[in-house]
Amino acid sequence: MTRAEEYRHLAKKVHARAAREESPILRAEGENLAEGYVRLTEQTVASEQLDTLYDPIVGLQVKINRTIQ
Repeated sequence: MTRAEEYRHLAKKVHARAAREESPILRAEGENLAEGYVRLTEQTVASEQLDTLYDPIVGLQVKINRTIQ
């Protein structure tokens, strides 16, 4: 599963959970979180189209490993 697919899956899962919430505050927070995953999906797809090699998660791991050594 690609990262974009993972974000789509999380967005759907969070949106479904928010729809079942009785509390309007929790429902709104769930919708905000789901929208965040949608934006992450869009950003991931856009970055894949640019054919960039930088992955912030991998970059962070490399930086940490270099600092530790």
